[in-house]
Amino acid sequence: MSLSTRIVRKDAKERRERLIVAAVDLFGSEGFDVPLEKIASLAGVSRTTLYRNFPDRETIIGIVQRVHLERVQEFVGQWADRDDAFLLAIVMMAEKTLSSGGFEKLLASRNNPEAHTEVFVSGVTSILSEPLERAKAAGLVRKDFDISQIGVVILMLSGGALARTNGDRPVIDIALDLLTAGLAPR
Repeated sequence: MSLSTRIVRKDAKERRERLIVAAVDLFGSEGFDVPLEKIASLAGVSRTTLYRNFPDRETIIGIVQRVHLERVQEFVGQWADRDDAFLLAIVMMAEKTLSSGGFEKLLASRNNPEAHTEVFVSGVTSILSEPLERAKAAGLVRKDFDISQIGVVILMLSGGALARTNGDRPVIDIALDLLTAGLAPR
């Protein structure tokens, strides 16, 4: 492989990474309907480069979801020795949903379900299955709670925390208290 070929490949890889970073940023701030040309512009590349890397919106949405799942996996890995890792993860995801406006975007698109939601929930389910079992064994979560309900739990926590504060206390903390009371063994 020649030096010029390696430089071109390195440049192509850098452009692809800039596109992914731009997509994560814009999908997070504006939703999945953001014009793809805006992603290309933020990444500093042409539309042709965008479409060479990602032939359609579905492809780039899938890549962005993988980035988010990798982040969830990283956090859960940091909490591998904690019995409450499951609870920490759902709070982290709820906070991310709130900070990105994701809850409002999901509500706005609820009549247009996408297969990507299933892929993301499936990924989160896989990542959180073991931490859930640890939480159950430690008596933090009811034995009959099924991991398949994780998407509902995250939305409940996010939705309950749309009002940022209740007095001096963040509503997400209140919502978590209510949720953990419901998840706690009886």
